[in-house]
Amino acid sequence: MKNDVEIDNAIEEIKEISEKCVRCGMCKALCPVFLVLREEYISPRGKTMMLDKGFYEKLIYDCTLCKACEEKCPLGLKLCTEFRKARKVLVGKGKETSENKEMMKNVGKYGNPFGQITGKVKKLYCC
Repeated sequence: MKNDVEIDNAIEEIKEISEKCVRCGMCKALCPVFLVLREEYISPRGKTMMLDKGFYEKLIYDCTLCKACEEKCPLGLKLCTEFRKARKVLVGKGKETSENKEMMKNVGKYGNPFGQITGKVKKLYCC
């Protein structure tokens, strides 16, 4: 668990970003998670509003950190930085997801997030 000073510093840095948000909603236009789920609380604006009020919930892990919200933000806020710091706060408070724990264990043990690879590996393609 992280020490309290690190958590407090991260919370202050998050607050510096979240309180600058004007709640315009422009960030939602390109957010892939919002475009699929269509729930305000899952949008970058929704997450920022929750963080601004001091609510740190596991839904922060529902962000892909693709930075599409940052592209649309008229103020140029670094929302993905805010969400990464919020994840650190959650981990420090012991609110990490089991999936994240498993992934980190696999990276440490096998060098990849998927675990031990058996058999022939197929080429992976992205995008």
